[in-house]
Amino acid sequence: MVEDRSLDEFAAAADSDRDDTDPESEGEIRDRADDGTNETVTATATWTAGGADCDRCGEPNSRRWRDGDALVCADCKDWSE
Repeated sequence: MVEDRSLDEFAAAADSDRDDTDPESEGEIRDRADDGTNETVTATATWTAGGADCDRCGEPNSRRWRDGDALVCADCKDWSE
């Protein structure tokens, strides 16, 4: 499994890519496809401070990964994808 990274790393990169001459770009980070259109991004994992039940085994976990339409614990995740 890959080591967790801080969101600050990504925010710093986004700030360096921002066009400061465009007043509408302040505070906005947009994902764009190669053709310039907006791209919808789906999170691959979630973290919940109080924990949430795995959609497969029902065990509470603070961290769950997307596996198809389900959010599952590390034990239930199909890592072969």
